[in-house]
Order: sequence, then structure tokens, then C-alpha cells
Amino acid sequence: MLQKKSFKSKTILLAVIVMLISAICCVPDANSDPVPVGRCENKFPNLIDDINWGAMFPLRLGGMVVLDMGDMPDNVDTSNPDDFNPEEFICTCPGDDLIDDVGVWLSFWEPARVWEVTMLPGCFSFLFGTDMGEALEGFGVRGTRGGQPNELGDKAFYNVHMYAFPLMLIMEIIGGGLDFCSDWFTDIDLGYSTIFDPLWGNDELSIWLNPEAAAFGNPIAQALCAADCVTASAGYPINSMFWCAGCWGSLYPYTGNTSLTASPVRTTSLMAARLIAKLARSPVPPAMEIDTSSPGAKCGDVSDMLKPLIKKSQYRMCMLSPVPETDTCHTLGASTLLWGDYRNIPGTGETHIYMTWRKRNCCLKFL
Repeated sequence: MLQKKSFKSKTILLAVIVMLISAICCVPDANSDPVPVGRCENKFPNLIDDINWGAMFPLRLGGMVVLDMGDMPDNVDTSNPDDFNPEEFICTCPGDDLIDDVGVWLSFWEPARVWEVTMLPGCFSFLFGTDMGEALEGFGVRGTRGGQPNELGDKAFYNVHMYAFPLMLIMEIIGGGLDFCSDWFTDIDLGYSTIFDPLWGNDELSIWLNPEAAAFGNPIAQALCAADCVTASAGYPINSMFWCAGCWGSLYPYTGNTSLTASPVRTTSLMAARLIAKLARSPVPPAMEIDTSSPGAKCGDVSDMLKPLIKKSQYRMCMLSPVPETDTCHTLGASTLLWGDYRNIPGTGETHIYMTWRKRNCCLKFL
């Protein structure tokens, strides 16, 4: 009898501890009211200390690694049939006067975009804390954290700003002569904002642009995303599972609404991934997400790099705010338990900023 009482007491104590931990660490506020209006803080990164420069490597010429300063795996020998890595050395591209330009295959990871996920639609923290709330009154909707994760019908909502961030040009690491290996942006620029997108807040209307979402909004399709979660956390995601964002949830619908509210890092990462997928499916020049790592990217012709489905394995993501990832980056869909949940700072307005590095395979023209 004493043993049974002791076992029962220990069980109750363990349950209480688990609930306390969940309440403190994993569950947000109990209501889904909008966050209080706060200052739009300057969260522009330190370009030396807050950037993981090792994410640029390995650097390959003709398929041979010539420089490697990081320990992150490259998307080589993955299970994705569309992961291309050139083995040839010499390449050619159409040039002027009907004479082909000759070069060498170059492979590296380029710093390309920054994704600012915020609840305040007029706040552009990445633009040195620019607050355009009054000027943009009437555009966008205030975000919500969401309530209890098991509360029926409760959702979180976030706005996303996309910035061009050609860091190697900004830091003058490379010149502007990489004709076939450079982005069309040459400076920091606001490329897209969901506050001007009437479909970002409406799940029903957004399905008109991506009707295939109806086929993947079922428990079976979502259960299959467990495989993508494992591979994204261990290496690189499965590109054929284009409806999955690994451990973060479903890429559909392409809106800022989600019922996954327990982890702010997971939720904001999912919002950034959805906008990446949206800009691949419905490119709005110059805000386009293109396939920069397939054979068609060799000569930098955008028409050869357009792809209606996101190529998840060509992205590396690094958190810039609230706590920068300076020693490593993560793949799209990697479990936030491994890299991000401990970087969240409660009460900071729930603004999270992520930087993407894109794999680029291109022809470096001989001078």
C-alpha cells in the first residue's frame, strides 16, 4: 500500500513539473490579442560580428573544392535528383558578336535575402528601425501571437518583409564583373512586403493562386512531412515534398496564418519559408525566388531559372535577430530545438529576422 501511495505521489509530482515547464518554456500567452504597440527598434546587424561568413563555403572551381572555411554540409550526394553540382571545368555562355564567352564553373553560397517577420506592419527594423506606421496606415494587419496551441480555431499571424541583401557587393568582397554569377540587386533594398498583399491574410482567397494546396491539406500529406523534418535536421530537406517545411509545418497556404503557435522561432521561420515559396510560385519582379543552383543557372539567364516550386535544398538560413547565428546556419525546415528556440527573447515584440544564403552554380567568365 505504501509503495502504491509513493508511486502515485511521484507520478503527480512529475506531472506538475512537466506542466510547469510547458507553461514557462513552450506555451505563449493565453490570449490571442495583438501585441502592445512598442518601439520599432533598429535591428540592422553588425556586418562583421553578426554574420556567419563561413556559410559562403565551400567554394568550388570545376567541381573541385578550392576553399572551405566552415563545417556545414554542402548539398552534394543528397537524395534529391535536382541537386546539381558541376564536375566539368570549362563552361561557355552566349556572348556579344555571336562569340561565346568561355569561363570556369564556379560554385558557392551567396548571401542573397533577408526576411523580417514581424507583427507590426509598418515597422522595418532591418532598415535601421524605420517606423512607417503612420505613413502606411490602412495597409497591413497587426499580428497576433496566438493562444493555447490546442485551442480550436486559434491562429497566429505575422507580416513578412523581404530585403535584397547582396552582402558580398556591399562589403566589396567581389566586384561587379561576375556577369553570370551575380544577383540583379546591387544594394540593400526592400523587395517585397506582405502588408501590400491582400492574399497574405486570407487563406480562402490565396488558394486561387495555388489550388494544389487543397490536395495537401489533409492528415496523411502532413504526416509525410515527418520524413522531411528528419532529413532537414540531419542534412538537407526533400525537394519533392514541396508542400512541407520540414519540422516547421506546412508551406500551404501561402499566407501569414498558422495554428502552430507554441514556438515563436518555429512560427516565424515558417512564415519566412512560406514567402520564399510564394515568390517562387508567383514571382513579382524584382521579388523573385529562382533556381540558382541547377544547370540552367549557368549563364545567369533568369528565364532559365524560373521554377514554380521552391527548391528547398539550395537555401541556408541564419538568424540575425534577436540572437544571431554566428557559428553555424540551418537548412530550411531543420528542427528549431537544435538551433533556435533558445535564441528567442520573450517580450521583444516577436520580430525575428533571418538571412538566406543561396547555392549558386554558374560560369565565371575569363577576363
